[in-house]
Amino acid sequence: MPVLRVKSGTDKGKIYEIADDSFLLGRDRSGAVQILDQGVSRKHAEIFRIGELFFIRDLESRNGTFVNSEKVSEVVLRFGDQIQIGNSVLVFEDRFASLEDSQEILRGEEKALAAPLPSSTLNLRPADTLMKTPNTPPEDTPESRRLSALLGISHLIGSERNLSKILAQSLAQLGKVVDADNGFIFSIKGGKNGDSEFKLLARYDRNDTFQKEQVSRSIISDCLEKNRAVLTADAGTDSRYHVMASVVLKQIRSVICVPITGMGKIIGVLYLSNSQRADAFKSEDLELASAVAVQLGLTIQLLQLIHRSELIFRNSIRTLVTAIEMRDPFHRGRAERLAAMCLAIAKELNMSTHDCRNAWLAGMLYDIGSIPLSDRDREAHFTVDTRKNHYAKELLKEMPGLDEILPAIVEQKERWDGSGSPEGKKGDGLHPLAQILGLAYQLDELLQSGGSGGKPLPEKEVLMKILEMADKQFKRDNVNALLIAYRKGKLFAPEAAFFEVPN
Repeated sequence: MPVLRVKSGTDKGKIYEIADDSFLLGRDRSGAVQILDQGVSRKHAEIFRIGELFFIRDLESRNGTFVNSEKVSEVVLRFGDQIQIGNSVLVFEDRFASLEDSQEILRGEEKALAAPLPSSTLNLRPADTLMKTPNTPPEDTPESRRLSALLGISHLIGSERNLSKILAQSLAQLGKVVDADNGFIFSIKGGKNGDSEFKLLARYDRNDTFQKEQVSRSIISDCLEKNRAVLTADAGTDSRYHVMASVVLKQIRSVICVPITGMGKIIGVLYLSNSQRADAFKSEDLELASAVAVQLGLTIQLLQLIHRSELIFRNSIRTLVTAIEMRDPFHRGRAERLAAMCLAIAKELNMSTHDCRNAWLAGMLYDIGSIPLSDRDREAHFTVDTRKNHYAKELLKEMPGLDEILPAIVEQKERWDGSGSPEGKKGDGLHPLAQILGLAYQLDELLQSGGSGGKPLPEKEVLMKILEMADKQFKRDNVNALLIAYRKGKLFAPEAAFFEVPN
C-alpha cells in the first residue's frame, strides 16, 4: 500500500495511506492531506492513480510543488520520492518500507538506566544446541510440533534455491511453533559488537499490526560478542539487559537470540520475541531455534558457492554479448538493459528463482541469432527475423541448459493479440518468457527512439504508452508487473544478485 510519510513540517511523522484514485493536498480541510504551512494553497496538489502508476500534479499553486527539489507540473512518482509543499516534505513510499529498514528496527543508543538485578538468562554454547528428538512423540504436543517444524524447514531447504523464501518461510514456521510475536533474521558485517552493520533478511509478525521497534540491540550484541544462543525469560528483569534504554522503552520481555555461523564466522543472527508475557519461551524453544540457525548457516554457505559459480557463468554470458554488440555498436548496452528489465518483471510476477534466471538470460541473449548473419541476410529486412530465429536454434542447441530460453528468443516479437511476427502467435500460446522479453524490448525501444525523428521519449510518455498496450500487444499482468517494478525503483536498477547471500 503506497503511503505519504511527513518527513518534516507541522505534522512530522504522520502517515497517510493513498487508498483512493485521487488524493488532494493543501490547506483546505476537505483534502486528504491538510498542510497548514505558509505558502500552501487551498488546493495545492493532487496525487492520482492510473493503473499501477501514481502521479502528482500541481494545481496551479502559488508557490509550486517540488519533487526531489525540482519544480514540477506533473510527474510519475516512485517510492522514495520527496515531495515539498510549503515548508513540509512528504515521502512517497511503501507502507512496509520501514519494516525492511534495519536501521529503523535497531535504532537507538543503549544506555544504562538502573542497577542490575539477578540474572534470568539462559545461555547455550553452539556445541550444546543439538536438537533432542523425542521417541515417538504423541500427536499435537509441543515436542511433535517442534519436530514437525524442524522437518518442514529441512524439506524447504532441500527443495528451494531462493534464499529470501527459505529465510522467510523458515522464520514463519519457527515463529508459529514457539509462539513468537515477532521474528527477525539479520545478516551482519564488520565485527561482533553493537557497531556492526546489520541488514534485515527476513521478518515474521504474528499479526498485521506492525511496529518498528521490537528488537534490543544490546541483546543481539551480547549474543554476537560471546557467540552463544541466548534465552531471556523477561528482559525487563534480566540483570544483563533491564538497564538498557531499548529494553525499557520498547517493553521487551521474552527473547530468543541465536547466532548464525558459516565457515567458523558469524554471518547473521536469528531473533525471536514475545512482548505479551514473560516466560513465553522454553529451553526447548531455544534448542529448536539453534538447530534451525545451524541449518540456515549451512544453507547460506551452500548458496554462496552456487552464487560464485553463477557469477562466473554470467560473466561468460557478458563476454558473449560483448562480441555480439561489437558487430552492431548502435545497440550496445541494450542486452544489459533488457536483462535487468526482464529480471525485474519476473520477480514482480513472483516467478521461481530458476525462471528469474532464465528471464535474465533471455534478455542478455535476445540477439544471439544475429551472430552468423551475413551482410546479405541483414539487407533482406523481410526475412531477417526468420533467419535470426534459425541461427538462434542452431546456436542454443549446442549450449547445455540454454535450450529453455529458446522459445523466448524466437517468439519475442509475437504479441498477445496476434499482431506480432513472424508466426502471428497470440495469447497463452506464447511462451511466458517471450511475453516478458517482448514487453521489455518494446519499453526499451520507446525509451531510446520512440519520439519524432527517432529521438528518446520521456519516461512518463513511455509508461503511458505501455499502459495503453495492456490486453492488446501485451498481457495485462505483465504490464502491471512492469509498472509496479518502476514504482518501486527496480525496473532500471543494476542487475541484482540471484541469491542475496551475506558475504
